[in-house]
Amino acid sequence: MQYWAAATDLVSQNLSQGVFMGIDDKSIFLAKSLRLVGIIGVLLGVGTVLWSTLLYIQNHEFSVYTTYLSDVGATPGWPQVIFNSGMLVISPVRYLFLVLLVLRLAHLGAGRAFSVSALTVGLLVVIGSIGLSAVPHSLGLKIHKMSAFLYFFGVVILQTLIAGQEFRRRLALVLPLSSLAVVAVYLIFAVLLSLIGKIEGITRNTPVIWEWLAFCSLMVWLIVHSIFLGDERTTK
Repeated sequence: MQYWAAATDLVSQNLSQGVFMGIDDKSIFLAKSLRLVGIIGVLLGVGTVLWSTLLYIQNHEFSVYTTYLSDVGATPGWPQVIFNSGMLVISPVRYLFLVLLVLRLAHLGAGRAFSVSALTVGLLVVIGSIGLSAVPHSLGLKIHKMSAFLYFFGVVILQTLIAGQEFRRRLALVLPLSSLAVVAVYLIFAVLLSLIGKIEGITRNTPVIWEWLAFCSLMVWLIVHSIFLGDERTTK
């Protein structure tokens, strides 16, 4: 809650002070900060998944069609340590990126209602992400599943909000399209995950590839938004 309170106060102060007028020193700093945090997020995300997966495949069979990311995080030893530690570190970085993104969109005309909604949903997403990392399914399956649903459905709502603002602000089409791509992939994975064992033909392995695609789509989204909104000249 401290993250949320601080973030909403920051947005309110900037909006009330009217600092988001044209390209000035503050907007340049904001854009550069967003790009830097985005790059850090991508490096941490890709590095964590790649490193822990390489450790995992040394002693286990691996396939993007049968091995969940959470399987890597639940494997005792270095795969679990690297994956879960990395994901816990990434969580506050993700929220910082969201705060900077909300401020950047506010600079481009987004209102307070969007800012508060995005930061609130984003906080729930972070809580879900922390739950996934702190409690592997091998330790607490029920908590892990609840965290997964909170995280994945939360991302769907958050990215829908962001895409809507990007369309309204008439930003470069690649921005809302990358947001909607995340929405589509995350929604498919979350729905398939919730239907395991409830509909014939949907087995434990059915959603696996979609989890990997969800991770890849989020990394692409981070890169795209870091490039375009990390450029202070971007106005539409």
